Amino acid sequence: MAAKTPTVCTLLFAVLSGAGCVAAWPQVIDPSDIVTLREGTPHIRRITDIGSPHIGAAGPLQPASDGQVVVGEQLLIEGAGFGKQPTVLVAGRPAEVRWRVSGGGLIVQVPSGGPAGNQSVVVESSGKRSESPIVIHRLAVVLDGQRRLLHTLRVLGGGGQQLSVEPFGKPIAIGRALGLALSSDGAAAYVLLSEGEREQVAIVDLTASGGPSLREKRPLRHRAKAIVAASAARTVAIVGDRELTLWDVSEASRPTPWPAAELPTEAHGATTFALSPTGTLLAAGFAATNEVALIDVRPSRTEVTPKEAGRTVVLPLARQPMLHSVRFSSEGDLLWTLSGEKQASATAQATQLVALTVGEKEASGLKRVLGLGKPIDVKDAGSPLALSVARSQPIQSGATIRTVPERSQVVFATAPRSEGSHPLPGSLFRVGAGGTLKTLLSGSQLFASVDLSPDAGLVITAEQPASGSLTVTVADTEVQSAASLTLGTAPPTDREAPIEVLVQP
Repeated sequence: MAAKTPTVCTLLFAVLSGAGCVAAWPQVIDPSDIVTLREGTPHIRRITDIGSPHIGAAGPLQPASDGQVVVGEQLLIEGAGFGKQPTVLVAGRPAEVRWRVSGGGLIVQVPSGGPAGNQSVVVESSGKRSESPIVIHRLAVVLDGQRRLLHTLRVLGGGGQQLSVEPFGKPIAIGRALGLALSSDGAAAYVLLSEGEREQVAIVDLTASGGPSLREKRPLRHRAKAIVAASAARTVAIVGDRELTLWDVSEASRPTPWPAAELPTEAHGATTFALSPTGTLLAAGFAATNEVALIDVRPSRTEVTPKEAGRTVVLPLARQPMLHSVRFSSEGDLLWTLSGEKQASATAQATQLVALTVGEKEASGLKRVLGLGKPIDVKDAGSPLALSVARSQPIQSGATIRTVPERSQVVFATAPRSEGSHPLPGSLFRVGAGGTLKTLLSGSQLFASVDLSPDAGLVITAEQPASGSLTVTVADTEVQSAASLTLGTAPPTDREAPIEVLVQP
């Protein structure tokens, strides 16, 4: 008997890892029809990654599946017996049911903050549950502004398992970049570009089928120099010298902007910025005066009216510009600052890490008190390069074998120092219990940017050697283990452009 010729549906089934033919995608049902769904014993038949399709109303589902599940991506869970109000857990984290589909299936988003790798999806209903395995990938996004490329990398391992970092999709060519931000759900990256009379923002869909892709470049209505995102709210701020634009990124690849707003005079001249986890406070750092100001950017339904909410001097005794970076803690109650001289020498003032406490808002207004903490002096180190604070609280999962030490969510880098009789390497530090410092990596290279995984167990850094190509290294924050990847060999076209790395939350 002759072998059967595979049908188109069969081939698509193999390519999409069980997603089925396009014609077989279920219909999204109207929320009012949920009452017609039957209760029963949950049974998961199939789980399919569907990217980030726009679902505004009931109707045909138009997904794009490639079988690779990443943080922030939507999942179609098909089966039976899910009932009217099921509970869904993805990698042990609650996942909101966004939509229901014909046949009773569910559409959820892979939640942020959970572990990657081999995980499970659980659907619970009427006291019963069904569980199915899934593999989740966490991506690191690397902005190589010097070569005008955006890379996405898959980070694997940690917690006693072998580390690796490898390409995920193809590099995306971009223009002259000024900064990088990620949505709080990890579904999209935003690159601030300087092109023409007005800056614009490149919106990159990290969940796209076949790897991250450029969705659009959106022009701004004012000049801008920085882009920052909230870690626990769907908010992104694009900041200029005198104006600010706030985006609602509830649908990460399709942001909705509030009208551009004038910054208060007190915010003019700031050089570094951070957005609080809730997206309501903008921290503005002033290198010239070593001051930090808090700007209230809480939006109303129709507009944003920025107002100064607090201010303090971080280094009262300093007589030269030293403030380098500011970052909020994951809870928003601390504002970490990194300071030091740009050109370190044998007689340079020590690099310092200072945490400011952010007081509660006064009952009668917007003002908050910024309390100055005890500085952590980084002796025998070069000038500051990068500061990162984990964007979510560390969690413990069944696969986690470490105890995350107190304050391990803070890491920072300093530059090599060749002056004087005792040259020093560049170093990457972790802040441990009691403010003690642990050196994670060191060498002659510049640790241009650094970020942490959600559980603070991995640190990912973009390293710029004295000569050669950009390298990304992932290291375990608890044990001496690291893996590196070199990103091509093309020479830089703009050595003054930023290099940044951010990890999906």
